[in-house]
Amino acid sequence: MTAGARILVAEADEKLQARLKRALERDGYAVVQAFSIAELYRELALSRPEVIVLDVALPDVDGRDVLAALKRDPKTSEIPVVVWSGGLADSERRIALELGAEDYVEQGDPMALVNKIARVLLRLSEKIPLS
Repeated sequence: MTAGARILVAEADEKLQARLKRALERDGYAVVQAFSIAELYRELALSRPEVIVLDVALPDVDGRDVLAALKRDPKTSEIPVVVWSGGLADSERRIALELGAEDYVEQGDPMALVNKIARVLLRLSEKIPLS
């Protein structure tokens, strides 16, 4: 399930986005980038990723509102969302989880995010019954 999995990364910072893309691609993921909320929704309309990485500090909208909208929409509610953000207070982390985030990772080390995505995909694959 993890090899070639499509990961949609919504992060406005181009340098950070490039670091994430390199780290994810090194582990065999197909990365789709979104630098704004409009790009995020455009990419979701084109195809369904296995995981969404969402920076809650996007410049054009509050990422918590985006997370809540993704979890309300039947087309995207089942896609795991990993919140990726810098310096989240414990209350912000709790809110992200309450809104439906699969998990969260503090910005900094892209490999921490890669490892979290691998665990999310492993959990998903274990929930799928073999036929």
